[in-house]
Amino acid sequence: MIEHSDLSKLAYHELKNRIIKGELETGQKLIQEKIATELGISRMPLHKALQMLEDEFLVEAVPRKGYIVREHKLKDKIDAFECREVLEGLAARKVASKPNHEEIADKLASFFKPYIEKKEIDAETYRKADRDFHNTICELSKNTVLQKMDAMANYLQMTFTYGLLRTPQETLPEHLGIIEAIREGNEEKAEILMREHAAITINKLKKELSEQEL
Repeated sequence: MIEHSDLSKLAYHELKNRIIKGELETGQKLIQEKIATELGISRMPLHKALQMLEDEFLVEAVPRKGYIVREHKLKDKIDAFECREVLEGLAARKVASKPNHEEIADKLASFFKPYIEKKEIDAETYRKADRDFHNTICELSKNTVLQKMDAMANYLQMTFTYGLLRTPQETLPEHLGIIEAIREGNEEKAEILMREHAAITINKLKKELSEQEL
């Protein structure tokens, strides 16, 4: 027999995936009876899943309306990236300090090997390499609190923009620079380059925000 907690987690992951992919649109009301039927579960584990998503700012409970997919503004996207800047900078520093930093650098480099010296880069496959790169650095930091906080900021950012915010031609040299700093075991350089990597995107978003406010 499947426990309610397991059903809640299954519903949570399924709904989160739909929100990130845009299958559930911003502001859309989540009809619990319909979703429960689609997922083959009862209302109780579904309600728990919705509470978990609310804790991660992906949905919100509206009085007399129920749960809706939360609307995020450009300022929210900037906030999420500012969190990532600090968290992933720390993660890069910790990874560079590890005894097997060269081995880690080889693993990170493998994500981008297909794209080096390539003029045309498929954005979708590169997006996966980009995500694997950042997730692996956080995972190998072995800091569970950092990993959970960064994952939340990542999910928020992904609900705003499913694709890439900057081109592979822009970000690939930055990724390779971070990898080289980790290979050298240069903790300070790894953190600085990772934070600069995020800061460039943040500045781009801030420029967009200022243009919207004109």
